[in-house]
Amino acid sequence: MIVTAFAAGDRKTLKPLLARDVFESFSAAIADRENRGESVESNFVSIEKSEITVVEVVGRTAQITVRFVSKLITATRDRTGAVIDGSPTEIADLVDVWTFARELNSRDPNWRLISTEAV
Repeated sequence: MIVTAFAAGDRKTLKPLLARDVFESFSAAIADRENRGESVESNFVSIEKSEITVVEVVGRTAQITVRFVSKLITATRDRTGAVIDGSPTEIADLVDVWTFARELNSRDPNWRLISTEAV
């Protein structure tokens, strides 16, 4: 959901899923892309593997770090429609490490993404 919303520039969907600083970073990247007249096509193919690498409680916040190995078709196009990055047909392998957090006493069942790292 986060990957496809980011590709689509859907800030409304992203906002409740991301920590404030991550949202600001994603939003700035979307704005930069929009200012350059670029668009991203992204098709999520599969998650090949997901592995929880760290679980911890920091104060009153639970944090879980997950290493994802996934397959994605993604292409960035300039304002003329020419592909300037990626491919609209080739499947790319991605490895990302994402950390999610949730307040232990929160009634909201959702976890928020608090950090990302591409491996």
